[in-house]
Amino acid sequence: MTMLASVWIVLLAVNIQAGDGQSVQMDSIKSGFVGSQVELRCIFVNSNPPVKISQVTWQKFLNGTKQNVAIANPSLGVSVLPPFKERVTFKQAAVRHRTPSLEDTTIMFSNLRLSDEAAYICEYTTFPAGNRENMVNLTVFARPLTRMTLTTPTIVARPQKRKMTVATCLSANGKPQSVIKWDTRLKGEATFQETQNSNGTVTVRSNYVVVPSRETHKQKLTCIVTYRNERITDSVVLNVQYEPEVKIEGFDGNWYLNRQDVSLTCNTDANPPVTVYQWKLLNGSLPSTVEIRNNSLIFKGAVTYELAGTYVCDATNGIGTRTGLVEVNVTEKPMARGPPGGILGVLGGVVAAGLLIAVAVTVFMVYRRQQKTRTETDNDLIAVAVVDGTVVTQPPPSDSVAPPPEPDTVVTQATEKPESPTRKVMAPAPSLPSTGTTPPRSPPLGPCILLPACNGGLKLIYLSTRL
Repeated sequence: MTMLASVWIVLLAVNIQAGDGQSVQMDSIKSGFVGSQVELRCIFVNSNPPVKISQVTWQKFLNGTKQNVAIANPSLGVSVLPPFKERVTFKQAAVRHRTPSLEDTTIMFSNLRLSDEAAYICEYTTFPAGNRENMVNLTVFARPLTRMTLTTPTIVARPQKRKMTVATCLSANGKPQSVIKWDTRLKGEATFQETQNSNGTVTVRSNYVVVPSRETHKQKLTCIVTYRNERITDSVVLNVQYEPEVKIEGFDGNWYLNRQDVSLTCNTDANPPVTVYQWKLLNGSLPSTVEIRNNSLIFKGAVTYELAGTYVCDATNGIGTRTGLVEVNVTEKPMARGPPGGILGVLGGVVAAGLLIAVAVTVFMVYRRQQKTRTETDNDLIAVAVVDGTVVTQPPPSDSVAPPPEPDTVVTQATEKPESPTRKVMAPAPSLPSTGTTPPRSPPLGPCILLPACNGGLKLIYLSTRL
């Protein structure tokens, strides 16, 4: 009994030693898209001493369950089981020979399906080493079907200004799911909806909502779909129909009598284009000298008062009718057209302001200088007046001298040749004509400024020395 146990131990040791040099090499993960082909590698490393390969089996492992895919047996040959029979083959032709070489049993998966996503086991049965296996995880992607469509071929702008879906961007049956974004200058909003499909794919739908208007016409709307590392874009240009925008041009505000070659034009912006123009004059009929040429009024001959009034243009397209009007007045003579008042007015205002500031500064500086001079020389000044052609002087005020005479006092002291060395003699003014009346009363004398008079003489201006 002891001898039998020793024999089993020796055999076990031999098996372990023989199996130490064998391994199965495979990729850990592989991936492919639906409908494409993928290669699942399986190579048996049979180091010395070599072992005998009895069979190779490929199995699909999903949710804890194994399913045979393909088998290669040296005696029985190669077999591929349904539902893989038409889509799985051994890459190496030597595997299919009568004396096969089974070291490389890589298989090719073609026309992948979403249901093919699973783990796949490559198992080698050898003698005396036993079984050796490895596993690869296969991921199957589904590229989505992406398209962008207009909700309707033609979008109509209604006066109610209601929001409506103008375009839809769809990324259908993708695995993994896509991400949708919009690129546009339109002021609108996007809505998104995701749907999980039974086969594991996801459908993403996005609608773009705006208020149709004249401004949204011919605007570009771009849908951007991001799927894995791919970027798919699609664009549409909106075709928005709207009522006419009407503007009457031609009246420049200067229609005067006998002016020639005047006209009015009804300009419109509309989609579709305007088909009918109708002209009329409020509170009256169109002048007899006018000629209607589609969207224009041509006034023949000279301008008369008959042309004055409010002109109306009704423009109609397939969406509706809009109206424009202009008030025309006729003057007797042409309106005067002077130089551009804006720039000249601004420049003139700046120059005038500059001159006023300069004058004010000059007057202020002169006044300050005169005040300073009078303060320094106040005791040396003598007031000079001219009364009936005679020079009259008065000594300057002093703190020790009596105050100047009252306003009723008349100064009569005069001399033609002042003898006092401290008096400043001014040239005598021309004699005033005798009127036979009493000379005007002289005001209290003080510091003064002597200015030329209008009759060629000198004019005396008194300044108050007391503030």
